[in-house]
Amino acid sequence: MRRVFLLWLSALLPTLLWAHPEWKEASCIGVIDEKNTFALTVKFDVPSFLLGQLPKDAPIKDLDVLMFTPGRLTSSIEPGRQQFLAGLRLEADGKAVAWKIETFPTAEQILAQSGRQGEADRYPVMMNAKLTATVPADTQKLVLRFPDALGTVFTNLRKGMEFQTVMAVSKNEPGEFQIGDDTVATDNQTIVALLADGFGHVLPDGWDHCLFMLAMFLGAASLRQALGRSLVFTLGHSITLSAVALGWVGNPGAWIEPFIALTIGLGGLMAYRGTATNRQMLVVPAVFGLVHGLGFAAAVSDRLKDWDNGSIVRILIGFNVGIELAQMAVILMSAALLWTVLRSGVPETKVRRGLCLAVAIVGFGVMAYRVAGIA
Repeated sequence: MRRVFLLWLSALLPTLLWAHPEWKEASCIGVIDEKNTFALTVKFDVPSFLLGQLPKDAPIKDLDVLMFTPGRLTSSIEPGRQQFLAGLRLEADGKAVAWKIETFPTAEQILAQSGRQGEADRYPVMMNAKLTATVPADTQKLVLRFPDALGTVFTNLRKGMEFQTVMAVSKNEPGEFQIGDDTVATDNQTIVALLADGFGHVLPDGWDHCLFMLAMFLGAASLRQALGRSLVFTLGHSITLSAVALGWVGNPGAWIEPFIALTIGLGGLMAYRGTATNRQMLVVPAVFGLVHGLGFAAAVSDRLKDWDNGSIVRILIGFNVGIELAQMAVILMSAALLWTVLRSGVPETKVRRGLCLAVAIVGFGVMAYRVAGIA
């Protein structure tokens, strides 16, 4: 058991130590005017894009080489600009439409923005690229695809006051935008995309959610009890996420990340000790959910501030349902794996306590690492 734990910890720690500790997904706003000019503004993490990696996967070491090696950043701008233009595709009723880049971040602008953010927060460097395209006057439907290195792009597209679509556009789910009277845009595709993105924030991206759900499962007396705790946790982070996104609470900033890791450590420790009552283990995920909601809001609030409240509510519902489905999947997979291990004759108590201790150690270790990164 000890060797399994050490092997698991050795595989996880390099990712935690070298991966980007803070990341934000791309967003964009697109407007079609009365002359059928489609103006698109895309906000994205420029350094990670220039490396050809998603922001959450870009190692700080590689980002530093790009940013601070003389001439490296400057020489990367034009290839990056061409890659951005090649990856951004627009179809009007099935026919390709060419984009024109109006503005793209320069090396000087990127370095200046990173410098203004300070040494501790020099990444990500979120900046805008602005593009225009002309769509045919009789177009009924647009299909929009973004460069793969941007990952999921939260998109708000509108034409006048008549047509508006809010969606999460990924490389696997290109965005469809209805701009004609002959077709009616349905909410199903947007809802599916939002559910998928909420699910993706836990599986595979949300290792912190997974660890906390594992702790809640290991400390529960039954599968039903674990699923109930998951639901309470979701309700908790829905409250703070909604409050920040709707402007009722300010953006928490980088300090929330160590607290999220702390909740993971405490969750694992409480499950390891096994002394909490069932009522306490309902209060704990609710309170910890409030903390995780602040962390989730830190990543999404900036791209929601320009959208109307009705769209925000719709997005939050889709995200949170997707997150809850993923958390349920984590719990069910944990139950299946535990059942498989116990069939080999290993004592259940020993397995549970060993896994709880592993979760606690990782949580407290990541907390210390994040505190050191802020200090």
